[in-house]
Order: sequence, then C-alpha cells, then structure tokens
Amino acid sequence: MKPLVRAVLYGDDEPGLDDPAELYHEASKLHPALAFRQASGLARLGVSEELQAAALHAQRRNSQLPFSPLGEPDHPACSLWTALDRRRSSRTFGDGVIEVAALATVLDAAYGLRDGTRRTVPSGGALYPLELYVAARRVERIEAATYRYDPQRHGLELYTRGDPWPALTGACPLDGLVDGGAAAILVRAVFGRTRFKYGQRGYRFALLEAGHAMQNAVLAAAALQVPALPLGGYYDARVDELVGADGVEESVVYALVLGGR
Repeated sequence: MKPLVRAVLYGDDEPGLDDPAELYHEASKLHPALAFRQASGLARLGVSEELQAAALHAQRRNSQLPFSPLGEPDHPACSLWTALDRRRSSRTFGDGVIEVAALATVLDAAYGLRDGTRRTVPSGGALYPLELYVAARRVERIEAATYRYDPQRHGLELYTRGDPWPALTGACPLDGLVDGGAAAILVRAVFGRTRFKYGQRGYRFALLEAGHAMQNAVLAAAALQVPALPLGGYYDARVDELVGADGVEESVVYALVLGGR
C-alpha cells in the first residue's frame, strides 16, 4: 500500500490487530477445508422441508393493518442503455408529488415478485433477506406515513402514521440534502434470513443484495425521469427507529430518496 493511502486509512499508527473491517473480511472468507462448517445451515436446509418453505416465504405481514394496493407498474418505453445514460444522483427535488404508478414501478423493479416466489434481484440461496419500507411524504393518493412494501400483494402496508420527513432529515448528516424529497425507500436487512445458512458470509450477501435492489430502483427512476438520490451515509440508529429495526439483528443498510415529476 502506498504511504499516502496508508496514512489516510490508519493515521500515524500501524493498523491494529483489532480493526473491525479487516477482521470481518477475514472471518467471512471461505476456505476449502472449512466451507461446509462455515455454511452449516446448508445441510439442515437440504433435509428440512419446513425450513425450505419458510425460506421461500420469509416476509413480515399483518393482515389487520391498513393496506393500499399500488396497481400495475408503469413500464416506460425506455431502453436499458437510455436509463443508464440518464442515471444521476439528484441534489434538488422541487416540491412536486410522485405518482402512485411511478412509485409502484420503482418498488416492483427493486424487489418485485416474479414466478410466484422469486424476485427481480439475485439473492444468495434465494433467501431474500431484505424488506423495503416507504417513507411517504408527497405521494399521490397516499397518506403521509411510513409503510412496508409487500411484494406478494404489490402494495403498501401501513407501519406508522405521521409525516416521516422530520425524522428522515434529522437522520441525514448533511443539512438540506433530502429536504425536497417526496418519498424515500428504506432497505431493511434481516440478517438471520441469510446467516442461518451462510454464517458470516451471509452478511456480505445481504449487502450485495441491497446494492442489486437499489440499482434496479435507480434505473427504473431514471427510465421514468423521477429524481433519485441513493443514500449510504445517515445516522443509523435514527433510521432504524423509523422502521422499528433493532440495529443488530435487523438494520437499514441503504436508502433512496425520490422526488416528484
């Protein structure tokens, strides 16, 4: 490593033996002699029909809560290459409303259901450890509140009432960055859904999957010409509180702010 880069990473000190990032990366590596022990859930999953069924349908749902169907996604006549060329991280959003059809399309692209149990993203072992929440502020015909996206029913299940934007802006270290947003998608990872099979490696898989989902979302937003800003830097505990995650077994690992058109 070049001296300047080393100084930026570690300061004047030598890298410690207890560096958390390096320790985790090493602990989650696969080794030929230990692979099956490191992914001990593989054997249990292979012989348990109950576990297999649970893994396919792992999803939170409360039929007693108010539910808003989103309707059919709006698939624009836009090629993948055009969407790639259009994709930008927006810094201004205006004060417009995002249409329900546009939000439905972005959510479906991010984590929508396909073929009964599969999703629009690759997932380690098809375990789908992610849950998408929507912090709605200015969404057509949708009350300002926090919702959980249900891919099976393609709709929004009410999580908590009340405008979530004060909490979201308070979770952003940069003042004004998300002020004009109309809605935000919060990606909550339930780490146990993948770690039970893949052990330490499962945490990597959850983060990779969040990246797949958000890339789908930003490309869908670009195709629809909806302003979008991916967020990876926020005060974790505040965002976790917004969706009821404990920050250890479950946590928000990515966010996407959307503007109106």
